[in-house]
Amino acid sequence: MKKALSLLVAALLVIGWSSVSQAKNYYVSGHAGMVWFDDLDLYSLESDTDGYIKTMFDSGIALTGAVGCDLGDVRGEFEMGYQVNDVVETQVIDIEDGEIDNIEDGLTGDMSLVTFMLNGYYDIPVSDSGLEFFVTAGVGSAFWSFNDVGDPDDKEGNYSNDKGSTWAYQLGAGMAIPVGDNLMLEARYRYFNTAEFTTAEDTDYFEDIDDDIDDPFNGDISSHSALIGLRYNF
Repeated sequence: MKKALSLLVAALLVIGWSSVSQAKNYYVSGHAGMVWFDDLDLYSLESDTDGYIKTMFDSGIALTGAVGCDLGDVRGEFEMGYQVNDVVETQVIDIEDGEIDNIEDGLTGDMSLVTFMLNGYYDIPVSDSGLEFFVTAGVGSAFWSFNDVGDPDDKEGNYSNDKGSTWAYQLGAGMAIPVGDNLMLEARYRYFNTAEFTTAEDTDYFEDIDDDIDDPFNGDISSHSALIGLRYNF
């Protein structure tokens, strides 16, 4: 499945960026909305562990800003993005039977992503009013961070503040409609996924959840966003 998605991303990027060299119509855009992180499964790199840590999140916010070139049917752009979700619960799951061995809820802290993406678009006109449907795909880098994740009732303050970077891709679709001279109102859905990353060897809170599960951990982050924003063509 991931191989097929990667091929789709590559195809849209080739279409978009092969057209940018001919484009004269530049634009800027900005979007904001809600983001939902999928549960994050953290697997210990130690081969003798029999469990993994599942981390769950509340809904959060997503922000993006981009500059790009528009050739009519296709577009290419560079995008900066930010996503953040509060951590609400962790569970220790037995690998063999899937049973929950431990639950810790009421947690503090969040996980955030800062992203730099190259995106390709294909625009499909829908009506004479200027309404259009679009699909998009992108690849780039993601800088992830655990920010003060831990139990607020823990007086020793064993919180995790780990961070790192990895590759990422995204897929999306949406609608756009003119609302002024050279100005488009956009609404879109976006699926985002990172490549697998490895935490540090002293992640404090995650290290202390279960004495039988040692860090560092491997995992990958995926999210779903609902965004609304504006695109201005110069």
